[in-house]
Amino acid sequence: MNNTDLFLDLYKQLEQAAVTYYGLPSDGSAVSKLEKLSHFKELRERIKYCREVRALLTHNPKISDGFAVTPSEGMIQTLKNVIEQVKEPPNCFDKAIKGSNILIAEPDDNVIEKMKVMKAFGYSYLPIISKNRVVGVFGKDTIFAITLDGYDDIISDATCFRDISSYTSVSRKDRNTFKFVPKTMLVSAAEKAVVDAFRKKIRINLLLVTETGRANEPLLGILTPWDVMDG
Repeated sequence: MNNTDLFLDLYKQLEQAAVTYYGLPSDGSAVSKLEKLSHFKELRERIKYCREVRALLTHNPKISDGFAVTPSEGMIQTLKNVIEQVKEPPNCFDKAIKGSNILIAEPDDNVIEKMKVMKAFGYSYLPIISKNRVVGVFGKDTIFAITLDGYDDIISDATCFRDISSYTSVSRKDRNTFKFVPKTMLVSAAEKAVVDAFRKKIRINLLLVTETGRANEPLLGILTPWDVMDG
């Protein structure tokens, strides 16, 4: 098989991967739509390059019954690399902030002191952890809710997170600022979940990554909507 035939065969594999892994249409537009997905931002130029070469080979008349150009070994390798990365799409655990890089609070931690750390590092939300499980999420909207309820005097220099657990608990029915997701969830699926929630006027501000997406499992990592929207 010469490089032209090999390139075209590989390109078909790329099209099939786009359809299989991302649910893109099988009408010939899958690769161009794949190129636009936010989490393939770093691959975008290479995907576009492959698409343009394929268009040159298939949409232009042959010369003396042969293709006008022959893809180089470098072009073949580029397409192989793109296919490999498309077939192994990033999941939530891959993209998540993990371990000691996560700012957390424990129920007996001082609220004001943690708020100072949040301000210093630009954090808007932090998970509250007890026995290695997420029992709540604290954020700017927590203080807002407390104030609106007329209990702003609850927050003092001595207040700990346990004292405001009714406002941070993961069991609150009216909370919509966070969502538990399994570590294997594709970033593309997480992005869709955030967008779908927003369309229903639900704003997800923090994604909490656990083994299977259950609240009673150890926290493995966290993601913001920007992490999944920007790829």
